[in-house]
Amino acid sequence: MAELSKGKHIAVWVISALLAALFAIAAGPPKVIGAAEAVDGFTRYGYSATFRVFIGLCEVAGGIGLLIPPLATWAAGGLIVIMAGAVYALLANAEGAMAAIPLVVGLLLVVIALARRGQAFLLSSR
Repeated sequence: MAELSKGKHIAVWVISALLAALFAIAAGPPKVIGAAEAVDGFTRYGYSATFRVFIGLCEVAGGIGLLIPPLATWAAGGLIVIMAGAVYALLANAEGAMAAIPLVVGLLLVVIALARRGQAFLLSSR
């Protein structure tokens, strides 16, 4: 597989860093520690506290994984599943306008997964 151009390489790192911060700092920890807004959202949609913590831990781990090239494709894949679940939860609870946020984040994760697949642990030819 061809290497990314310098500009694309930089873009992938910038998007990865921003998404890593989103998941590992902004989105995951509030779910893990039980911040009121996170608890309210999961409770309102009928999800358990255990599921909330699990999702939060997965988001933190996935955010960190986005910064490790051999793990980035796998981390992005896992986070894509979480974002698909978020889109579903929002649509199922008549909050369709809010579904645009995890949809866009999911699409950015697809970009990272595809851009990093040549470096992916167990997928690369190196």
